[in-house]
Amino acid sequence: MKLVKRNKTYWLDYTTGGKRVRKSLRTQNRKSATAFLKNLNLARQMPSYDMAVEVLRSLYQKETPSAKTPISAIYETYERTARAVGKFEHLSECTRRLRRNTVERLCEWLRTVKVASIEDISGAVAAEYAAHLAQSGRKTKTRRNILGDLSSVWKLLEKTSAEIHNPWANLAPPDTDGERGKAFTPDQERRVLEAAKAAGRDWYEICEVMRCTGLRYGDVARLEWREIQGGIIRMLPSKTKRHKIAVAIPLVGEALLAVERLPKRGDFLFPVHAEFYGSRSSKDRAAAGLRFGDILEAAGVVGKGYTIHSWRHTAATRLAGAGVDIETRKRILGHTVDETARRYDHDEHLAETRQALESAAKA
Repeated sequence: MKLVKRNKTYWLDYTTGGKRVRKSLRTQNRKSATAFLKNLNLARQMPSYDMAVEVLRSLYQKETPSAKTPISAIYETYERTARAVGKFEHLSECTRRLRRNTVERLCEWLRTVKVASIEDISGAVAAEYAAHLAQSGRKTKTRRNILGDLSSVWKLLEKTSAEIHNPWANLAPPDTDGERGKAFTPDQERRVLEAAKAAGRDWYEICEVMRCTGLRYGDVARLEWREIQGGIIRMLPSKTKRHKIAVAIPLVGEALLAVERLPKRGDFLFPVHAEFYGSRSSKDRAAAGLRFGDILEAAGVVGKGYTIHSWRHTAATRLAGAGVDIETRKRILGHTVDETARRYDHDEHLAETRQALESAAKA
């Protein structure tokens, strides 16, 4: 099946039942004709008739020529299209929530600048929003993630209309060394742990697990009891999930004691953190006692570079200070390229990993 042009109008040219057929698309717009063919081929690739119909319904809803899609329908349109083409189910619940929150924040800003429809979001508008994110004080990495999520959403929105184009693709700012996180000093560690214990809400236990394992907050917040066997965490971290690179990390010292003291309150070790992780509203998190910045302030640890991710930097620093070799550090922290990571069987290195973590805990 291909496009042909006759008398300035685009036609579909294909063969069926041994006969050549041509159907007019009744348009002289090449972009519209190309988009139609692309989406028609997408529908043909669906494994069932019902799925093909769903694709066509989501992509070709009848509209008047002047009709435009309101910004309030951005996420709904994205989700419907993603489900139709089979690109929604593989997303984690956290990714879906974060993507929805990112779109909602964009819509709030678009209303302030009087942009009412998706079709009106031009490259200039997108650049203005990127500048707004920079002026709001968000870190480079955060802005890259926000703009990357918006680009992913728009890649599917483009399939719904020839009038929608992805304006986010080249707006992500370059990463800068000056915004990298900092590790806690031993004195800061002590003060933060004391403040975490005073704050309650499982903050002390979470800090100890992060401090002794180097796991990210998101992985610890959603850690399940079934992922701990014999004092060993066996899980697939979110950052390496797509590469199917799992970790097996022994709990040692205070982290093991902290976990053993926890009551079982469902599937998650830290159910409140699991519920709120990825929540868009900082006010909601603060009201629930889940803003780590409050703990840092109570501990007197302030300044650029200090966040909950500082525990991961601290774990890396302690491992290096304990003389742990770089390959073991990379295996524990997941700082490996894919090809290197796949060479390791984490279970084969449990004794070595345990020794490294115990040495780091004493450093």
